[in-house]
Amino acid sequence: GVFSLLFGSGREIGQALVADPRIQAVGFTGSRGGGTALMKTAQARPQPIPVYAEMSSINPVFLLPEALRARGAQIAEGFVASLNMGAGQFCTNPGLVIAVKGPELSAFVEAAGDALKGSAAQTMLTPGIHDAYQQGVGRLSSNDRVREVARGQAGESAHPCQAGLFVTTAADFLADTELQEEVFGSTSLVIECADLAEVKRVASQLEGQLTATLQMDDGDLDAAKALLPTLERKAGRILANGWPTGVEVCHAMVHGGPYPATSDSRTTSVGSAAIFRFLRPVCYQALPQGLLPEPLRDGNPWGVSRLVDGKREA
Repeated sequence: GVFSLLFGSGREIGQALVADPRIQAVGFTGSRGGGTALMKTAQARPQPIPVYAEMSSINPVFLLPEALRARGAQIAEGFVASLNMGAGQFCTNPGLVIAVKGPELSAFVEAAGDALKGSAAQTMLTPGIHDAYQQGVGRLSSNDRVREVARGQAGESAHPCQAGLFVTTAADFLADTELQEEVFGSTSLVIECADLAEVKRVASQLEGQLTATLQMDDGDLDAAKALLPTLERKAGRILANGWPTGVEVCHAMVHGGPYPATSDSRTTSVGSAAIFRFLRPVCYQALPQGLLPEPLRDGNPWGVSRLVDGKREA
């Protein structure tokens, strides 16, 4: 009874589980539509319960000028490797690249496009995920405000993911909210900005994200400082000179973020702090020793790390 795997229509079986009075909390990873449906079901119960839903994130990568100038080709190589990881089906996939327009960005886009053209198609997890990916790529390729840079190799297996790279301007991105919609798979959109002020304006208009990445060198420190307060409000994890698809299970990890990345930005679904989503605090006031849980009794019989009158003891 600790672990069960149920097959069936995703939303129907999910909503039935969330509505069951025996369920007291929910963890979910999936689409925004699926997550919000479960949230509504949970709140409509006679006893509402928390839903910790991880849903939609495009994980912006900011290419700051000095880094782009010094190592654009290297950044392009790392970007494509991250974009293609697992057919782009990582929730931290870098689906958006933001930088100042110029020859350095053009060289990056060309290098990334060349690398992406050689990318073999990978099989996606389900036909439904593949269909949603195809629809997302179709929205980009049919949008007059978007230019296609490159596509990866077409696959012959069932539901293959053909990678894609597209470009648009900051003005068009800000004018078209559809361009912020997640394309779950190996496709990314590059945003060309007029200057660093427009980079910041794009950042301020983004929805909540799981991650935000800064590709930067020492000369970019002031530009990064100007962006950081905005990124702190937008993302659960901010990283420099890495790629967001690497998620370590550790004490410091925050795998969460403001809506629609998650339904509760105060929590993480990866790392030691994830357990707090499923713990409910209980206060024992003036109970005799015989009624207290053993770890709370005098003498600390289990030898656990705990606070006594605000002081830590082990």
